[in-house]
Amino acid sequence: MKFKFSWQETKQGEVEIEARNGVEAEKIFWSMSTTERNQKSKNIVGTKNTEIKFIDFDWSDSVTYHEWKTDWDLSEEEWEEWEKRFNQ
Repeated sequence: MKFKFSWQETKQGEVEIEARNGVEAEKIFWSMSTTERNQKSKNIVGTKNTEIKFIDFDWSDSVTYHEWKTDWDLSEEEWEEWEKRFNQ
């Protein structure tokens, strides 16, 4: 499943991450170096202080980071359950 993280550092970009679930996708995003994030991102503008603005994925329209942390703060097991339901 693909998760698109729209992020901002005063730089702003968008990176697509292939992951099994949202927990893994966010871990991958935060583990990326600035250089790696810049190389894999589209639409880069600006300078520092990383902040996720929006996340897009198959099961939902674009969500803010606040919505991601409140509405989609699922465990890896819960992501697996959602994936089973979504892919039926």
